[in-house]
Amino acid sequence: MKLLRMTIVFAAAMLVAHSVFALCAHQPVQGSYSTNNATMIGGRASEAFCSGAGPGVMGNMQNAMSWNGAVLGNQWTLSGMAIDAAGAVVSSQYFDAFGNGYIDYITNYTGGSFWLSGAGAWGDGLGDFTGPVTYYNVGTKVSYIGWFPIGATSNISIRGTFDACNYCFIDYGIANSLLMWSSSDGPPMPANYPPFLCGATTGELHEVCCVTIHILCNPTATEESSWGAIKELYR
Repeated sequence: MKLLRMTIVFAAAMLVAHSVFALCAHQPVQGSYSTNNATMIGGRASEAFCSGAGPGVMGNMQNAMSWNGAVLGNQWTLSGMAIDAAGAVVSSQYFDAFGNGYIDYITNYTGGSFWLSGAGAWGDGLGDFTGPVTYYNVGTKVSYIGWFPIGATSNISIRGTFDACNYCFIDYGIANSLLMWSSSDGPPMPANYPPFLCGATTGELHEVCCVTIHILCNPTATEESSWGAIKELYR
């Protein structure tokens, strides 16, 4: 029986060792990429009012693309993130007696996908990269003068997993955006922004700047955990 257990442990260990060294054939180059070091470019985004009810409502969808001043989406895209059931949640607010102040909102989104051009600094020479967005959170400050909203700025946090290599992640991504136009402003709608998703005819348009993503690949984390479980089972 002891010999049998040792054989099972040895076979399991060989499988784990094999998985450790079976690296993905197509994986991004690890590192930090940013508009600050010129390895990324900024972009533009739309938020579609899918139900027509206005901003911050469950189901509204974002569509973001890089913008080099001439072409949308030639370096990166983020598309299909939808506001969750909680909607935009007020986290803090302040107003003076004259209606000057702000409201801070926190909004979580679900779903969505990313695309990164293989020609980017993260490329491995084997093509583009895609994957699901696993976390998308937006913190927005809406500023008011005389009870009238005059602008909105947002901080965006992103995470994702690469389809081609599921041990590679966008470990974190951050960006800032500035509201440029809303349907409530009336026509004309500015050109060269990502289209509204979900067939919506109303929404908002944003300028995206200061983009940073950190890519991490860790092929051994799961295998180390599995080997520990094997030792506990058969010791």
